[in-house]
Amino acid sequence: MNTANLPKRALHFSLIVLSILLVSACSGLGQDQKTAPVLFTEFSNTAEYLLKQAEELNETKNTEWQLAAVQALNKENKFVLANSVIEYLQSKTLNAQQKNHLLLLIADNQYAQNQLESTLVSINKINTGVLSPEAKLYYLKLKADLQVRNKEHQAAANTLLMLTPLLQIDEEKQQYNDLLLTQLSLLPASVLNKYQKTATPYPIPTKSTDSTATVVDVKNITLVEKEMFVGGWYALASVYQRYQLSNNRLLRAVDAWKLVYSNHPALDFMPTQLTSIPEATPYQANKIAVLLPLSGRFKQPAEAIQYGISNAFYNQMALKKQSENEQNKLNSTNLMATTPEIVIVDEEQKTPADIMFIDTTQMTAQAIADKLHLQKIDFVIGPLVKSNVDQLLPLIEDIPVLALNRFPTPEETTSQGSSIHYAFPLSPESEAEQAAERIFNNKHKKPLILAPQSNFGERVSKAFEARWTALNQAEQEKSVNTLEHYPAETHFFTKKSEFAKFIASALQTDKSQQRINQMRSAISLTLEAELRSRRDVDAIYIIGDRGELILLKPFIAVTISPFAKSIALYASSRSHAIDMSNIQNKELSNLTFSDIAFLLDDKGQINQKLQATWPHQSFSTLRLFALGYDSYNLIGQLKQLQVIEGYKYQGLVGELSLDETNTIGSKLHWATYKEGTLVEVTSSVPGQ
Repeated sequence: MNTANLPKRALHFSLIVLSILLVSACSGLGQDQKTAPVLFTEFSNTAEYLLKQAEELNETKNTEWQLAAVQALNKENKFVLANSVIEYLQSKTLNAQQKNHLLLLIADNQYAQNQLESTLVSINKINTGVLSPEAKLYYLKLKADLQVRNKEHQAAANTLLMLTPLLQIDEEKQQYNDLLLTQLSLLPASVLNKYQKTATPYPIPTKSTDSTATVVDVKNITLVEKEMFVGGWYALASVYQRYQLSNNRLLRAVDAWKLVYSNHPALDFMPTQLTSIPEATPYQANKIAVLLPLSGRFKQPAEAIQYGISNAFYNQMALKKQSENEQNKLNSTNLMATTPEIVIVDEEQKTPADIMFIDTTQMTAQAIADKLHLQKIDFVIGPLVKSNVDQLLPLIEDIPVLALNRFPTPEETTSQGSSIHYAFPLSPESEAEQAAERIFNNKHKKPLILAPQSNFGERVSKAFEARWTALNQAEQEKSVNTLEHYPAETHFFTKKSEFAKFIASALQTDKSQQRINQMRSAISLTLEAELRSRRDVDAIYIIGDRGELILLKPFIAVTISPFAKSIALYASSRSHAIDMSNIQNKELSNLTFSDIAFLLDDKGQINQKLQATWPHQSFSTLRLFALGYDSYNLIGQLKQLQVIEGYKYQGLVGELSLDETNTIGSKLHWATYKEGTLVEVTSSVPGQ
């Protein structure tokens, strides 16, 4: 926060109030309150009302009103005005609590604007010892959200363990218990096991005897109680992490946990991941058939998927073997064992004997259906080719299927579909929709889409446009004070030799040149003039491969007027390719693109291990490997995804969820090129 002009701002606080009044809709303020609303609680007062009340009081009595106004301005997304009030407050003499409440409001302001590094700096300056109970609660929520978004799972878990005993609203207790289990389950098994040294049940944390207290008095909880509270959560996460792929074992392990921690507060609001287990018994797939085009034009992508399925199979076998070896060592106080290393098999081992691989190019749909029934197959992965999906699914409605392409649309079929059929496509349309969401959440108003003139380009650009329109409509319905957005606009390119002309048309510098020529012709004099590019566009989404992107980006750079603002560039995963020389990556600096988690955030180092045994593979091949790997692991997750609301599964492709059409969707990751280095971008969607 710039403090250079604080004394000057302090003399003009009334101008801030006037600004609020000018930008706010005129409305009745109602009857004046005698006291300011309690900070960091839900109150309905507008910033306009709060600042008006502050203006009517002298400087020694209006600080709480001004602090409340900052909270209201943050909530109303009026960040510029909020900053003005913040700077004014920084010039005043504040007591210790007010100073720290202001720091928390500054952190909230920064977080709402996605300024994560600045938020962290502000959070770390806060002295929590002087915060009000309401501010302490808000501080912990904000800190936990920040740590979750930064993928600091241990830190987030520690914060949530402090937060959950303080919560009083049932919905929040459930929400943060769910989040706490998720964060803990992402920790290494060795960390989760460190608390499992004693099984002595412990009393529920005591509440203060003060009848006016509204939260648990954490100071009165003994060290033993705290240790058992934390240990109980770690043990529960340990159970969930180990048995989440085996519902029967998970049920028995949770029951054992309940006996050991019979008074644990989590029992009142058990995490959602554990409350619907009986309804989400996974498919028992003893005989699996995989339908792939293992010959012909799709042979290479089919083999990449096959290799991914085989690796997932052998990895689960290793996990099962370790589980059996350690089962006799487990007891009610040690419900978790270490997770084995990821197994990456040689390419020659890509056909496990327990899985039947069927080449769909060699058989008709009816012949495949007959074979599946004759062999008593109890789960099918595939087909991959869209036409095979359309033809085969109506013939096997009694067999669970995870198709590797999208379902036919209502226009393409009269079949109603089966509730045990699922689709898992690597959908470019879904990627475009997520791009629209990111660009929208990054506060851009007018995006251009540059796409190839093809059926693919038209499908993907239409998906982006439709999602952009839906986001605008939803925002307008939610708030009248929203930023004005404009329709997305698509331009299709063809020959690379015409890219310069194409960009000039898209950014309208060709029209600027026409106007200059007309002026020169009209006045018959030498006229010095600069070409002007259009000013309404503030983002460009490029649906092109690496070669197209390398040519388009410099044309965009030289076409934008030198005095105009730069335009943010985004691209699809088609632009992400291996660049051993790192020359192209440097040329793409400041470009942001999406891709699957496996290729951008490989925390399990599976990609690194895979490259050692299966080197020199393109990213497109590795994406198909990830699709195969996840498709096999999803067999044990589909029922939970289908039954448990909000349930997610973290796969190689990304965070996977199931929609109402039984289609698996994946949350893509984003990264930006910075001088040739990839820097992962955090989500632009607020975590609160």
